[in-house]
Amino acid sequence: MEPSDHLRALHHGADAFVVAAAGHLDRPVRSCPGWDVADVVEHLGLVWEWAAAVVATGQRAERSAAPADRSDAVLLPWARQHAAHLEEILGAADPDSDCWTFGLPRTRRFWIRRQALETVLHAWDVQQAGGRPEAMDPDVAADGVDELLTVMVPRTLGRDPGRWTGETVHLHRTDGDGEWTVRLGPDGAADVERGHAKADVALRGPAEALWLWSTNRAPLAELPLEAFGDTGLAERWAAELAF
Repeated sequence: MEPSDHLRALHHGADAFVVAAAGHLDRPVRSCPGWDVADVVEHLGLVWEWAAAVVATGQRAERSAAPADRSDAVLLPWARQHAAHLEEILGAADPDSDCWTFGLPRTRRFWIRRQALETVLHAWDVQQAGGRPEAMDPDVAADGVDELLTVMVPRTLGRDPGRWTGETVHLHRTDGDGEWTVRLGPDGAADVERGHAKADVALRGPAEALWLWSTNRAPLAELPLEAFGDTGLAERWAAELAF
């Protein structure tokens, strides 16, 4: 996906997120255990603010604090303000200019993608808390799978190396192009191959279902996915990898 695609996804996702949150801040969010909708709004609003500061300066920034008042009248306008500011900053940025990041590429392109995908996923979280999540754009969801495997999984494994011994997971998209095989190494690395390959466990289905499963948003039994091979490994992924 191009930066312009990510910016469109960010705009749509941010609007859907705030609309879904309105009037429901006290609802529990099953896909974010222990959080209610207000917690997710606080989290994403702070992420939007922080990412805008990083992109504006090119340097790592400090996190701020959310409003003490968690009412609709205060929390939602605060979140909208940060979303709009982030869109403005990202829209004006040169995607290929150098910038601090926690993954590759070390440019502002990283943040354009990261913020779009985080926003879309949290919009689903809040919509799902209300029982009516809208269908994701399949290409956005596929890009979410790709970023998860190449950026977020290595980051997670690197925090606690030694738990995995080279197990492999294959994800096969059925609503467009996209196949990935990730090897979970004992050194905290996650080696990813894009394309068809044999693996210890394989999951096959639409991009949205693959993204929701791999980010632990929904269990395998509730998703339109076919599983082949060591399904116990799929259960271990869900139990041990948190995003």
